[in-house]
This record gives sequence, structure tokens and C-alpha cells, in this order.
Amino acid sequence: MKILVIMLNWYPYCGPLMPIYGSVFRQLLSMGDEITIISSLPHYHRGSPESRSRIPYQPYEVMRWEKAKLIRSWVFAPSFRSENLSLLYRALNFLSFNVSSAFAAIFLAGKADIIFAPSSPPLTNGIVAYLVSRFKRCPFVYNVQDIYPDIAVNLGLVRNRLLLLGLRFLEKAVYRLSNKILTISEGMRDIIRGKGVPDEKIEVIENCIDPYFFRPNSGTNEFSRVLGLDGSFVVMYAGNIGVPHGVEVLVHAAEILRDEPKLIFCFVARGERRADIERLARIKGLKNVILLPPQPEDLVPQIWASASVGVITYRRGLAGFSLPSKLFAAMCAGRPVIGSVDDDSETARIINNAQCGLCVKPESPVELAEAVLLLKKSPEVTMEMGRKGREYVEKNLRREVTALQYSYLFKSVASAR
Repeated sequence: MKILVIMLNWYPYCGPLMPIYGSVFRQLLSMGDEITIISSLPHYHRGSPESRSRIPYQPYEVMRWEKAKLIRSWVFAPSFRSENLSLLYRALNFLSFNVSSAFAAIFLAGKADIIFAPSSPPLTNGIVAYLVSRFKRCPFVYNVQDIYPDIAVNLGLVRNRLLLLGLRFLEKAVYRLSNKILTISEGMRDIIRGKGVPDEKIEVIENCIDPYFFRPNSGTNEFSRVLGLDGSFVVMYAGNIGVPHGVEVLVHAAEILRDEPKLIFCFVARGERRADIERLARIKGLKNVILLPPQPEDLVPQIWASASVGVITYRRGLAGFSLPSKLFAAMCAGRPVIGSVDDDSETARIINNAQCGLCVKPESPVELAEAVLLLKKSPEVTMEMGRKGREYVEKNLRREVTALQYSYLFKSVASAR
């Protein structure tokens, strides 16, 4: 099949979805499919929340990624230094890509049998995919990784009634216009179904992970030695620090356990709240907290091998709207997971079903600290939880199986036209 992918970011951007889509696309390419990826020119620089664009003044750049054709299109990429303007700048960043990617898809991408549009940027990418699908005379699959605008609404970030009505209208339009909606968990399917989408239009394929990339290893490696983590119980948070994640709870838990020997809270993260977390830890004078910028992808296995336990955090009422990829990274690395999440979330369901960790109430530093201490003092339990997490991943989330599910989905949607 000729698969056209439209998504805002691609390598060298090192976001959590890159390894997932990368694994699936590599497998599809090896199966004989042809893939064209339309993404933005690189504009997100490691080490700062957002930085001024250094992209060349050219509308498009055509190159190769693995065996796939990669078309990079121009994007408005300002410096996000003003809180008052950040929402406007981000909207312009999204919309500029929507416009440039639509032109790239129509005039540079060639023939397509199906269009695959991940929900990044949220919602508007689905409208672009629909318009392109009309020109290409082919169906499109909209991939929901996070449910918007529900997250923003629950956080109180969208309070303007007209803006909310506009976002809800856009959401309904994308769901209605897509030929198939692909999401990543049964819980998220239930939420989408509750919005009036027919059940037969929704497909669930869980995100995969490469078990050969993450392997259970001892905690000693170059990354752990450089940071002085060897011999310590390391609580690892690796991923985005955004408003929905409520990562402050980890800093408060670190404060509760500040006198516990050989215990380190390590953050390897980016995101809009990263500076706030760094400031909070500094104000509290916490010497048991290490905060690092995002690391190159080839170091990620060492990061998780350095961990004793991985942590997933969300603010109350928000865990059900997404399923974090770092959950599976920790499980694949053979590390137990503490989920500071709602009981009815998919994250809690997986942790409990796999018996690979502990779940505590969101925004409860006391319960989180107690869970950390329990695992630190129970090495045999910790090891068994890590083994069960790895076993779950090997059984349910192999990239070969996921790629076959994608292939079957694409062919069934294309043949139904």
C-alpha cells in the first residue's frame, strides 16, 4: 500500500511517540508498503521549553527516512518566552503546519491509498487529512493518542464559551469526516463512543514498544555512573512535564523522603512546566532530586536501566484521556511502575492487570512517598513486579503484532471505499 502520514513532528525530534510510530513504520516498510511522511522542518531544540526557529527559509525539503520518503514543510516557530503569547504562538505553530503540510500532501506526496493522521497537532490535523483525502480520492484514518479538548477543559485552560463551542464543533467534525478512528485503549474507545461516534467506526490498537531496544539490565551503566546513581534506589520520571501531569506531586514526595538514605528522584524531561518543577525543587532545597533535559534516543535504554522504579503522574480526573508511552518503556525495561492516577484509568487497569506495580491516588504526595518506600524496602517484590511488566509487554505489545494490526486496518479501510 501507499501510505501517506501527516504529523507535526518527526525525527530528530525525540518525543514519546517517535519510537512507537518509528517501529510500526519500519515494520510496514519491511512488509513492502510505501510510506511518505509529511512533517515540519525541525524547530524544537533540546534543552529549552521552546526556542527560536533556526530552520532555513525554504518552503519544503524532500529527503529519506529509512526507506520512506520524508517531506519537511515550513512551520511558524517562534520563541515561547511570554506566557501571555504562548497560546497564540502555539496556535500559529499548528495552523502554519496545517497549511504548509496540506500543500505538500497535494502537490509533492504523489499517489496515496490511505492517509494516516495522528492527533498532533490536536484536531486540526484531522481536517487537513480530510481535505487531502478529497484531492487524493482515498480514505483517511485519524489516530487519537490524547482526547482533546477534554484535557484542556478539565484543566480549566479553555474557559471562553465561544472557543469551547468551536473546539467541540471541530472535534465532532473530525470524528464524522474520518473513515476510521484509531485509538490506543478500550477506555479511550468508551470516551469517544460516548461522544456519539458509532462503535464500528472506532478501532483499538495499543501502542507497541521494541522489546529489543529496552532490555532488563542491572542499574549500572555509563549514564548511571556519570550521574552518581549507582547503589541508590532511583525513582525515574522520563517524559513530558505538562500541565495535565501534575508532576509537582513527585517533588512533594521527594520532600517527604528527603532524609531517606540512598534514594534519588530523577527527572529526564521537557515540557512547559519543567522550569516550575526545577524552581520548586530548588526552593525546597532538595538534594535528592536530579533534573535533566531530554537525552538522545540511544541513551533511553540506559536511562530506564538506571531506574529502580518508574513513575506515571496525572492530575485528578485526567489519566483516562491518554495512555503514556513511558508506562510501557518502564515495563519493557523490567522496572515496576507507580501510577499516581485515577482508579478507572487505562494506566491503572494495565498496572493492576499486569501486576507490575502500585497505584495511588493522584495528587497525593503522602501515598506516593509510601509506595516508593514500600518498593525500596521490598527488593524481591520490586524484582517480581518488573519481571511481570516485561512479560506483559512481550506478550501484548510487540511491534510485529502491532504493525500487522495497522496493515490489516489500512487494507480493510481502503478496500471498503
